[in-house]
Formats: sequence, structure tokens, C-alpha cells
Amino acid sequence: MNTDRIKTISYTLYLIFLVIIVRLFYLQIINHNRLTKLVIQQTFKTNEIAPVRGKILDSYGNNIAYNQTKYQASLYKPNIKDLNSTINTLIANTPNIDTTSAKLLEKFSQNPNQKWLKLNYLYDHPLTEIKELSGITFESVNVRQYFNSEVYSSITGTVNYGGLEGYYQKLLSGRYGFSYQNQDAIGKKIISDKNWQLNPVAGTDIHTTINPLIQYQSFHILKNNLQKFQAKSGSIIIMEPQTGNIISMVSLDSSPSASQIVNKSITNLYEPGSIFKPLVMAAAFDSQAITQNWICTKCNQPRVIGEYSIENWDKKVHPDSTTADIIKNSDNIGMSYIIDRLGLESFLSYYQRLGFTRKTGIDLQGEAKPITKSYWPEIDLATASFGQGFAVTQIQMLSAFNTIANNGFFVEPRLVPYFEENGHIYPNKQPPAVSVFSPQTITNIKSILKYSVDNGVVSKFKPENLEVCAKSGTAQVAVKGGYSESATIASYIGFSPCQNPKFTMIVTIRNPKTSPWGSSTAAPIWYDLAAKITPLL
Repeated sequence: MNTDRIKTISYTLYLIFLVIIVRLFYLQIINHNRLTKLVIQQTFKTNEIAPVRGKILDSYGNNIAYNQTKYQASLYKPNIKDLNSTINTLIANTPNIDTTSAKLLEKFSQNPNQKWLKLNYLYDHPLTEIKELSGITFESVNVRQYFNSEVYSSITGTVNYGGLEGYYQKLLSGRYGFSYQNQDAIGKKIISDKNWQLNPVAGTDIHTTINPLIQYQSFHILKNNLQKFQAKSGSIIIMEPQTGNIISMVSLDSSPSASQIVNKSITNLYEPGSIFKPLVMAAAFDSQAITQNWICTKCNQPRVIGEYSIENWDKKVHPDSTTADIIKNSDNIGMSYIIDRLGLESFLSYYQRLGFTRKTGIDLQGEAKPITKSYWPEIDLATASFGQGFAVTQIQMLSAFNTIANNGFFVEPRLVPYFEENGHIYPNKQPPAVSVFSPQTITNIKSILKYSVDNGVVSKFKPENLEVCAKSGTAQVAVKGGYSESATIASYIGFSPCQNPKFTMIVTIRNPKTSPWGSSTAAPIWYDLAAKITPLL
């Protein structure tokens, strides 16, 4: 044999062998991880295992938001012997089937290329009449349910959106699990082989401060009075003074089509009007800008500031008004002189300490951030004394006013005092209370508020056995370049009893048609509800 030919064959074999070695090295060493993943993907099926979402409970331990197992039907056309007969049987045994599911079934029967269909309709249990039909299977799914959703929707929100559901999404949702199942070439599970599973972690249960009896009363009283006063919308919040715990929170729209999920008591900014006056007067007492015996000697006529004139709501004047009469008569002129003595710097200091420059931090998704002002001309400071020229949320106003009820200490509002995970309870953190007003200031302003209630126009609504410190307010709705001539926001805010109060409550009614005044719309709602809830606290 030719020696050169032998060498050529040998070199060729060596080269082929070298290429094989290099290729094996590349596949087994360099590209090992990628190929291993491909093999696992071909031989193992990965399934997500959904965790059970955490529950939301009221203060009595009743479920507000919880999970319920339902069943979803799937059809696989190649396994169905008589398609039309099967679909007719399915529809006949599905009471009140939704329109969407019916249309999907119709398209499924008419489309020869569609092999598989999962219905939107959810069943409470697999139907015995149809589960035996070939080609139909039932899969269990966890469905979020809301107890009395109309009453609680502004608190709970929905999964991933608004309210407690959105705020505590991470805690409630838990953690997904996974299973790896060995499968054959056509995708069927190999039962004899071992499979690996990482179990899901259930979501955390959330215990709220909501009293279900009071929540129910708040909802129905507000709903009925929105119709009575022909109002656009309304909100009620009731707080435990010492802790900031929200006992009840309702936000309603009079329009039947309007979503009740949007909680306007935390999302909508508004000018609070005269319910802001006691806070300004308390700040003036606390800073010693005035004493309780101060008398407005200039209240015999409107106050003129530049081109503007400050007048009272009824166009009347009250000469030589005392501090108590200024609150009782809701005197804008007197308040403008009080804030003038307080001064801008001191006013802004109390404004900040009462929480009006920031969100309250309430544990609900969607709280609006207040708009802060950097420029305060003299007229703006004057109008601020009676709650106009700036905007706050209802929850901010309640939290600030609650400082008077809570003996001068500001506490942040909250809905969730503790959590439960695997049977273990752990508390929710809350910032410490902050001192804003001195004890003497609180004594003075409480005395004035009680006098105002007992001797003012709202006294006719107050039950005889109920001690109340409160204030009504009416604010015009701001529009571009000024204020609406017809739309108002009527409010009433207060606590009961004046000493060691059990609750602080705010009622806000937007654009009532029968009367624009808080003293004749929001106030009767407040007292009606206060009389009903006092025995429950």
C-alpha cells in the first residue's frame, strides 16, 4: 500500500477523532448548563402552584375578603364524540350561563381549527350531569369573595387595586410554589418516577379595626341621606381617639353606576371650611397669641384686606364677640383677626404638626398627597382661618381634629392593628403619638366646642343624653379662577363625650341640593349615627 495514502488516512482519522473530542468537550463542559436546561424542559413539566391569598377580617374576626373554591370547565374537541350534543348538554345544565361563555361555546363549535376551550363561567361544584362526558374536565380555582361588598368595598378595594388589597398586596398574595413532573415524549406524567415540588406559602391574614355593626349603620345612614339631601356623594369616617384605629369608613356616590371602590375620603382634596376654625383657635391659645377671654373689638363690620372684603356666611356681624361666640356663630371676621395675631410662621408650624403637609400614612392604597403652598399673601392667611384657600383630604381633617379629642396628641390613622401568619399573631407598627397642644389649650377649646353645640343651631339634633364637642362647616367648591355659586361641601366633625371620648367622627356631603349648609345636612347625619353607635362602643 502507498505510504502517503496510509499517512493521509491516519491524519484524517486523527483529525476526525480530534474534532469529536473537541465537540464532546464543547457539549459536555462548555455548553453543559444550556443543554441540561433543554433536557429538563423536554423531560420535565414545570407547574406553578398558586398560594391561598390571605383573608381580611373585621374587628370581630369575621371575613370581609376571603377565598372560595370554584370550578372552571374546559373542553377538548378531539375527545368529544358528539360536539353539538355535548355543548347543548353543557348549556342545559349550566343555569344562568353568562353571555360571554355562551358566545365562546358557539364559536368553538363552528371553528374547526380550535381544539381547546376554557370557559369563563365558574361553577360552585363539578356538575355530575356533564363531568362524565368525554372531552370535558373541571379545574378547581380559588376565587376572591367579598362579604357584603357594597358596604366594605371602599375599604377592601379589589385584588391588586385600591384599599387594603392594594396596600397589603405583597403580604396578602403569599408566594407561588412549583412542581417538576417527569413526562414522556408525548407529555404524559410518568407516575413511577419521582417528582419534585416546592410548596406555596399562603398569604398573611389581615385583622382590621372595622366594627361590622357600626360599618353597617354608617353605610345605610349615609346611603339614605344622600338620597334625602339629593347629594352627589358623601363620606363618613369614625376613629378611636386614643389609638387612631378606624372604627368605620364609608365613601359613597349617589350615582348607581359609579364605582364605590374609589375611597374619596382619602383620594379627594377639598377645602374644609369652618370645621377648620377650632384648630386655628387652638393654635392661637397654645402659642399664647390670644387668651380664652380675648374679645374681637373689630367684629362690628366686615374686614377689608386690599381689594378683598371678608364677611360672615349670613352677611351679619357680631360686635365684641368672645372666642366662644366666634365658634358658635362661625364668625369669619373674628377668625381672620385671630389668625392675624397668630402669625404666618406660627400658623404654618401648627399646620405642619397637625399633618396637613403630608399624607397621613393610613394603610389604604390611593391616599392623595396634599398640595403645599410656598406663598401666603395676607388675604390667603386670613381665608385660611375659616378653612379656605388650601385643600386637604377628609382623613387628614379627621386626624388633625382628633388631636383635640386625644388631649393634644396627634396619632396616625390605621386600619390594621395586627397580622396572622400560620396561627401566629404579630402587631402592626405605628409611629408614637406626637404632642401638639398643651392640656390647658385642650381644656379651653373643648369648653368652647361644647358651648357651641349646646347653644348653636345644631342643638336641636343632639339627643339629651349625648355630650358632644363639634363644629359644622360649609365650603364652596373651588373652580377655575374662583368658586362655584351653587356647589358646596357640607361637613360636621366632632367627638363624644367631650371628656374621655369614645369616638371622633367626620361626615362630609358633597353638593347637597336641599340645603348647602353643613349644619342642616351633615350635622343631622352625624347625630343620628352618633346616637346609634354610642351603645356599641
